This record gives sequence, C-alpha cells and structure tokens, in this order.
Amino acid sequence: MDKKAVMLVLCRRIIAEALVRCIERSSNLNAFVVRKFEDAADIAKVRLPALALVEIPERYGSPALDTLDVCEEIKAASPGCKIVLLCPEQDKESVDICIEEKRRNGIEDFLFYDSSMEYSKSQ
Repeated sequence: MDKKAVMLVLCRRIIAEALVRCIERSSNLNAFVVRKFEDAADIAKVRLPALALVEIPERYGSPALDTLDVCEEIKAASPGCKIVLLCPEQDKESVDICIEEKRRNGIEDFLFYDSSMEYSKSQ
C-alpha cells in the first residue's frame, strides 16, 4: 500500500524536520517539507499530498490572508488535499481567520503553535 503524502509548508526548519520524523515514525504517512510558500502549489501538483499543514508565519501585515491564498493554490494543484493551518495563538486576526475558515469548511482544521504533539495526534 502506498503511503499518503503530507506536505508541511513551514518556515521554521527545526520544527519542520522534527515533525517529519515524528509523522513518519508514528504513522503510515510520507511527510515532506516546503519552506518557500511560493513553491507550495508547484510541488503539490507533482507530489499530490493528501494533507497539507500550512504555517501562518508570525510577521506584520496580513499573514493569514496571504496564507489562505497559498492554501487555495495547494487545493487547486492537488484536488482533495485537506488543509490544516498552524496558527500563532497570540495573533487575534489570524485566530479569527482560522475560526472563520473552519466554520465555512475552507480548511479541515487548525492548530495553535502552542499545541502539544499528543493533541495534534488526537485530531
């Protein structure tokens, strides 16, 4: 049986690498990292992930809205791909956007940066 692909669109290299190891050790999934958001759709078109964990970077401006554009591009490139956002819990705008996207079924779910691995496995 082929392993399903999980695409991690994350800025922080150490977190991305740790998540890849954790996912591959504890599941029947093949995880890979995309660190440049502008490359996510092209890579999704080739790798066809079943799930994409997309980070909302902590920065000034409208990061959550920029990230939603990337999510739409990923879904267009890999139809059926489920999107989970990784959200900075202290950024009210990002939290509100995640809640609204979840409510309207624009994303599968979201996790806060401060979520535990045990919590994320239970989801």
